[in-house]
Amino acid sequence: MKIEKHFTIAAEARDVWQVLGPQYDQVGLWASSVHRSEKHSEGNKPPQAPCSGRVCATELGPFRESILEYDEERKILAYDAQGEKMPFFVKNMVNRWQLRPAASGTTEVEMKLSVDMLPGFGLVMGPVMKWKLGKVLGNVAEELDHYVTRGEPHPRKAASRPHH
Repeated sequence: MKIEKHFTIAAEARDVWQVLGPQYDQVGLWASSVHRSEKHSEGNKPPQAPCSGRVCATELGPFRESILEYDEERKILAYDAQGEKMPFFVKNMVNRWQLRPAASGTTEVEMKLSVDMLPGFGLVMGPVMKWKLGKVLGNVAEELDHYVTRGEPHPRKAASRPHH
């Protein structure tokens, strides 16, 4: 299953890349689906990447992400995600971002999520997962735009913080 999002952010590509690339481990500062995030150093660290990956605390428990591709010049970032509470039929999940400078200092953003499922489960669970993940990715796109263009987390992020 594949989900793609294409959107434009009214900021220079280098500013958007700063949040996605060098500040990769700090996604918990701006994404409402991530309560906290921190880098991890296990596994291979691609050249130029700030770390090997990150661990994200979410409502579905911790997700461990590992950077698969990191290209500072072409502004490409890809990582896989593994979570203890991921459905058993999900074999692999990879998200890939690519930024392209566009007119008047804006940035075209392409996000592609690929989810590999056990045979047969895509037909049954695919539509529901596509809808749910599509909603999460839509929120991430909106929250990234807000964070980059306004320098502060989206109001949804403030509302998502756990209360103690």
